[in-house]
Amino acid sequence: MKVCFLIADITSRGGTERVTTIIANGLVEKGLEAGIISCRGKGSSFFFLNENVKTHFLSAEDIKNPIKRKFSNVSAIKKCVEQNHYDVLVAVDIYLYLYLFPLQMKRKCKCVAWDHFNYYISSHRGAKLAKILAAKYADKVVVLGKNDLQNYRSHFKRAKNLTCIYNPVAFQKTEYKNPHVHRVIAAGNLTEAKGFDLLIDAWNLIEKNKKLEQDWKLDIFGNGEQKEMLQSKIRGYGLKRVTLKGYANNLEAELMNSAVFVLSSRHEGFVLALLEAQAKGLPCVSFNCKESPAEIIDDGVNGFLVEEGNIEQLAEKMGILMNDSALRIKFASESQKDLGRFEPERVIEQWETLLYQLLGGR
Repeated sequence: MKVCFLIADITSRGGTERVTTIIANGLVEKGLEAGIISCRGKGSSFFFLNENVKTHFLSAEDIKNPIKRKFSNVSAIKKCVEQNHYDVLVAVDIYLYLYLFPLQMKRKCKCVAWDHFNYYISSHRGAKLAKILAAKYADKVVVLGKNDLQNYRSHFKRAKNLTCIYNPVAFQKTEYKNPHVHRVIAAGNLTEAKGFDLLIDAWNLIEKNKKLEQDWKLDIFGNGEQKEMLQSKIRGYGLKRVTLKGYANNLEAELMNSAVFVLSSRHEGFVLALLEAQAKGLPCVSFNCKESPAEIIDDGVNGFLVEEGNIEQLAEKMGILMNDSALRIKFASESQKDLGRFEPERVIEQWETLLYQLLGGR
């Protein structure tokens, strides 16, 4: 069995890249041959990659003409599949299925579309078309949550190729280390989707609450296009206890040195950050955005779910946890109760089963 993952840029530091390396490494350890085709980048994966995972980099992304770029990429992918005899090609992010579609039509290999966002999010121009084509023609469409599986089924009623496989949690489970440290943490790319502007708005309400102990602080980890806007908002409010920390070299350590994790996203695919926080025992507060927080947080048991976009409620729930160490400890004791679904070993087994089923084995 030879499987290859097509990804936008394996050298990036995002959750998509980390999950792809975890799956590829796990499949190699199970005796499969795995490769990665990266549309952009050069060099090596930012995350650990087993030396037996072959990496291929395309060179067409610098072509300015989009039509020429697409045809060049399709030709290069086809050549790579033929030379390496890959049995299955997986598009990591569904819009990349547009590159697989010509191979699908020529039956060069089995093709899988892996949606890392959700049905309602189009992460890239052409993503809507890719979803339509994948639902009709792909050998399998993999989504990240049960709710999104239902979304796809309701919109593609005749599709028989849909399945759900959760993303794996990358961090080892540990106990809640610092329930009494007065630090709230958030992490993610500084983009509009992640809603850190809403989090800063909520924190502004919290700082105005004179009943809150004054040494609490909010640290936001990540880089991105909204950094200057967010910094300007912090200055405009005159906030003294909010810091944009940049990219975290060791997010596990940062989580372990925090008391509360907050997710303020406007929308998500599947929230790895919540899983990582729970793996470290943290109680969480999250907007109940589309599509996955409700599959991870049991409201009032291991965290709080907040009405999507409701800044006042976000501030209220954060304040409740920050003012109640006993509640933080209680939530933390339940934070890992459902994490077994996301264990890497279990997720990799599901991918292995899917791949063999596509080829009629096992």
